[in-house]
Amino acid sequence: MKSLVVLYGGDLTSHAFEKVFGSECAFERVLNMASKFSEKIVLFLKDSSPVSGQISSIIAKNPKVEAVSRDCWTKSLFISEISSALKKYEAESAIVSYADTPFLNEKLTADLIEMHSKYAAEYSFADGFPYGLAPELIESGTASILSELSKTSLKAEGEKCMDREALFSVMRGDINSFEIETLISDVDYRLLRFNFEASSKINFLSCKNLYAEAQNQKIDLSDAYSLSNLASKTPLVMQTVPAFYNIQISSKYNHKYCYSLESAGKNPSPKDFMTLSDFQKIVSQIKDFSENAVISLSAFGEPLLNPEFLQFALEVINQNDQNHKISLLIETDGLLVSDEIASKISQAAKSKNAEVNWIVYLDAVEKSMYASLHNCPDSDFEKALSAVPLLENHFESHVFPQFMRMKTNENQLESFYRFWKEKESPSKGELIIQKYNSVCGSLPELKSADLSPVNRLPCWHLRRDMTILSDGTVPFCFQLSFENYAGSILTDGIEGTWAKFSEILKNHLAFVDELNSEKTESKSADNKCGICDESYTFNF
Repeated sequence: MKSLVVLYGGDLTSHAFEKVFGSECAFERVLNMASKFSEKIVLFLKDSSPVSGQISSIIAKNPKVEAVSRDCWTKSLFISEISSALKKYEAESAIVSYADTPFLNEKLTADLIEMHSKYAAEYSFADGFPYGLAPELIESGTASILSELSKTSLKAEGEKCMDREALFSVMRGDINSFEIETLISDVDYRLLRFNFEASSKINFLSCKNLYAEAQNQKIDLSDAYSLSNLASKTPLVMQTVPAFYNIQISSKYNHKYCYSLESAGKNPSPKDFMTLSDFQKIVSQIKDFSENAVISLSAFGEPLLNPEFLQFALEVINQNDQNHKISLLIETDGLLVSDEIASKISQAAKSKNAEVNWIVYLDAVEKSMYASLHNCPDSDFEKALSAVPLLENHFESHVFPQFMRMKTNENQLESFYRFWKEKESPSKGELIIQKYNSVCGSLPELKSADLSPVNRLPCWHLRRDMTILSDGTVPFCFQLSFENYAGSILTDGIEGTWAKFSEILKNHLAFVDELNSEKTESKSADNKCGICDESYTFNF
C-alpha cells in the first residue's frame, strides 16, 4: 500500500521549535518520524505565519517535504487538499497528523497501517491513547468523497475553521457510509485528557517534562504504553500551568440560591468587590504565565454586581493578541444583563477575535420552582429567562442556560432539556446540565445521581485550575476555599503561588493510588479529598 504523509502545520507556534527533545524540536521530531513511512511529506501551512522563517529553515534540509500554503484553512479545504495530494502522488492512502506532536509513535503508526490494510478500511484511527501518539489514515477515494460531502450535505461542518478533529468531525455527519477501523489501547488513557502537542504552553510543558522524565528514568520513548504510564504518574506532566482561572470579582449575590455557599453562611470572600486595579495586575500575570487560558467571572458571587463589571470583562478581552488566547466565561443569574453591556462586550470580543461564553443559572422550567431554589420573587424567573435571547443575539451559540440537577428539581430535568435542546429555543440548542456539589458536605446532600467513575481520578482542579478570591488570596482548592491557602497572587506572584500546588498534587496522586488499591478509606473524615465529588469534573 503506497502511503503519503500529510502534516498540518497551519497553527504552529514558537513552542514547536524549542529544542527540548535532545537536539530536536517537536516539528523536527514529527518530520523525522514521517520520513519513515513515505517518500513524500505534504505539509499544509498558513500564509504569513509568524514562524514561517523557522519552518523554512527546517524543511529546506528535508527534500521529501512539499509545502502547501493557504491564507485560511477550513475543514473542507483541508480534506480537499488531502484528496488532491493523494491524486497528485498516486497514493492509496494518507497518514495524517498535526506537525507539532513530538511523541508520534512509530509502532502505533505501523500497527494502524497494518490494520487499515488488513481490513480494507476507508478510515482508521487509534482510540484510548493520549492525543499525539498516533496519526489517522484515510483512503484516497474516501478523501475524495468526504471532500465533496464537506461542500454539500456536510457543508455546515466543512465550513468551520480547521481543528485537530477535522477529519472525523466531518465524517461523523454521515458515519454509516464509511468503513472505519479502530486501534484500541489496552489501557484507556482518555479520562486523563493528555494532549501531547506543542500548540500551547500548557501542553508543550507536558511534552517537555515527559521527555525529561523519560530520559531520567531511561524509559523507551518508542513504547507508547510505558510513555503513557509514566505521564500518568509524573506530577510535572499532569500539572504545568493553569488553564482555568476562577476569579471572584464580587462576593455579593442577587439571590441566596440553595446551592451557593452564601446560603450556608460560608462565603469565603475577604471583601465585597475586587478592585479593577488589582484585577488588571492579576490578568497581566495570567497572560504572561499561562499564555492561553479561560478566565471565569465570578467565583462565589454575582459578577455583574461589581460596579465596574464591564471594565473587568473588557480587560480580559484586551489581553488577546497573536500569541495569547484568553477566553472569558461569565456565570450569572442574568438579572442585571442589559443590551448595552452585551453589545459592548460583543464588539470588543469581535475586534480582538476573543471567545466569550455566558452561563445563565435557570435551574427550572416553572417560576415557582425557580423562586423556591433561588429564594426570590416569582417575577425574577422571567428576568433571568429573558437574559438568554438577549445574550444569544450578541453571542451566537455561546450562551448556556444551566440546570443545577438536584433531588429538589429532578422532576423538571427532562422538560428543561427538551425545551432548550431544540434548535428553535432561545439558546439555539445550547445548555448545561450541572452536577450538584455539596462542597465537601458544607451544603445539604441533594445529589440525585452518583456520576463518579469507578476508579478515582487525579483531581482535575488541582491539575489545571486556580481560584482567586476578591483580595487576591489563592486557596489550594475551590472546595476548601475558606480553609487552606497557597498565598496571594498580588504579593507572592502567580508563579510563586502556583509552585506551592506541586507538593499538594504529589501527595494527592499518592492518595489516589492508595484509594484505588483499597488501602485507604475514601470517606475518611480528616481527608476532604475522600468525600469530594468534584475531582472528575472539568471546566471550560
